[in-house]
Formats: sequence, structure tokens, C-alpha cells
Amino acid sequence: LNSQNVSLQETGRASPAVSSKNEKQFTMAKSKNHTAHNQSRKAHRNGIKKPKKQRYSSRKGMDPKFLRNQKFAMKGVVAKKE
Repeated sequence: LNSQNVSLQETGRASPAVSSKNEKQFTMAKSKNHTAHNQSRKAHRNGIKKPKKQRYSSRKGMDPKFLRNQKFAMKGVVAKKE
């Protein structure tokens, strides 16, 4: 008992100096789960660019009546140019 107390004082540990193989070791839980450190700098090194716009946007999901009228209207515009 006395030798055990002396070894605790010398090492500064809360467990006895002799440990067995069946003993589980506990570690502290992580405190930091996420950080955005340096991400803004990395993004701005090459510049944050706007997405490139296509020449013609998709007509998927547009009103069919409007699209049909637009088709005939465009035919009239092309005919007038010639």
C-alpha cells in the first residue's frame, strides 16, 4: 500500500504503476467537429467564378401553348428578314 502511494506521487498518474492486459484505456472525447479555417482563402486564390450561362435555356417544363405560339412567331421573324 505504501509503495503504491509513492509510485503514484512520483509518476503523477491516477492508476497503479502495474497494469494488466484486461484493463481498458479510456481517451478523452474530441471537442472540435468542424472548422472552415483557410477554405475561403483557398477558394479565392483562383477566384470565385460565376457559373457559365448557356446560350439558350431549357424549355423543359414551360407552357406548351406558349411554346407552340413562340415557334410560329419565330418563323414569321425569320421570313421577314429574308
